[in-house]
Amino acid sequence: MKLSVILGLLFLVVSSASFSHSSWQASHSCFKPVKPYEFQSQWEANMFNNEVDVYRNCIEQFVSEQENAIQTHSGALDEAIDEWNDFVNFELNISLLN
Repeated sequence: MKLSVILGLLFLVVSSASFSHSSWQASHSCFKPVKPYEFQSQWEANMFNNEVDVYRNCIEQFVSEQENAIQTHSGALDEAIDEWNDFVNFELNISLLN
């Protein structure tokens, strides 16, 4: 009984994870620095500027990764379309003539 419940729950988790991929959207894990109302020292201003640089670099890296993913998915899309078109234009049309 326990085994069937565990297997059932495992099936639900795995199946829902596979279906949820289509609606999944990546998000960054960058932390936006909080600017104080007034800097109390040059050191505090420098630290804030360093945090801004870290935040900018994190966002730029995330954007770059997403652009690379777009190119990868676009290439897969183009290959699938080409495969379908080749099938329709060559294999399907040839078999209809026979």
